[in-house]
Amino acid sequence: MFARLPTLTRSALLALLPLCATAALAQQPTPDVTPKLPAVLRDARYCELVAVHLTLDGLKASVFNTLGFDDCPADKWDALTRRDLLREFDTLAVVMNGPRHFIMDGITATGDTKTGEVITVGGIVMAKRAEVSLSLHQAMGPSYTEQTIDRETTYRFDAGKPVFQLTAPDGAVYVMQSYAQIVDPTLSYADLAGLGSRLKPPAGWSYSTRTPQQDLLLDAKGTAIVIQDELKNTYQKVTAN
Repeated sequence: MFARLPTLTRSALLALLPLCATAALAQQPTPDVTPKLPAVLRDARYCELVAVHLTLDGLKASVFNTLGFDDCPADKWDALTRRDLLREFDTLAVVMNGPRHFIMDGITATGDTKTGEVITVGGIVMAKRAEVSLSLHQAMGPSYTEQTIDRETTYRFDAGKPVFQLTAPDGAVYVMQSYAQIVDPTLSYADLAGLGSRLKPPAGWSYSTRTPQQDLLLDAKGTAIVIQDELKNTYQKVTAN
């Protein structure tokens, strides 16, 4: 079972990550720093590390995010190795989720989603965002499969700027919150408007771009429903307030 754990959890973790994540760490000491969002959040680069633990309550995923501290320099990120991360976090599996780029223009986090423990790994400063419980269903879920995560956030997409979204056969809409350079390291913000020609979603799904005339606020009041496409881009479901 443990030998298969990294494979089983990877797809689920990448679906659960947007701003979801702690571990008993032996990481480098981190100075007392205050998070500061980039002046322009849209297309800002970030990375996450996800440590998987086996607890009495099942699998738990602890997510650390660079937002507000670091833009995840490529040389430092690429230098991280699986062996070093497993030793660093003293856990069963660690997933590198990134680089990624935000699509929204503002983030407000409350409750447990606020900045938690700050750590430094390989010279990259990160903060704990949440802990996620994993089921076997989540661990094996394919692309375009809904996953529910615990999160208290409001994402703001400014009026007059493009929003990229997936629409399910039942009419449900999922707004892209981040694009990934994991499957395709060359994917850029400029590519997103035409991404529909590359994606191969299940029958009945569609990809589109629209420009809202008013600010779009995407709320997660305790839980968020997210999906990913086959390029690991992440979308949050639009729900009634």
